[in-house]
Amino acid sequence: IELVAHLPPTIEKLTVKNAEFGREFIGAVIDRVKEFHNLKFLMLDKALVGGIDGGQEAGVRLAEVLVRHTSIETLYLDDTDLIGTDNVEQWGDTLLQNKTLTYFSSDGVTEEVVEQLKEKTKDRVSELEWC
Repeated sequence: IELVAHLPPTIEKLTVKNAEFGREFIGAVIDRVKEFHNLKFLMLDKALVGGIDGGQEAGVRLAEVLVRHTSIETLYLDDTDLIGTDNVEQWGDTLLQNKTLTYFSSDGVTEEVVEQLKEKTKDRVSELEWC
């Protein structure tokens, strides 16, 4: 958590892998993402919150931050518990409203959730590439 708090606010790329450190860690990452005004690339790969609903609750927080973020172009949320059936609507809204995001990867998310996200964003003004 201290490491995340000391990341420079001017970074353009942030990759977090194999981070099963829980809600407090993911919360610190989300708080810092709000402050990264030059961030173009965000990857959370195997970053797990844990708990019954903890991941999806943290995912809602991240979605709320990203809906207003104006520099992230590439977002990887692979093998995380941040997206699921309980927050697919919030993520769909975020992907629909965020105009700077051009690439989105969600490996490990169920096909049902991915299809719901694609349906929600089908009328998006700028094209979103899915992986």
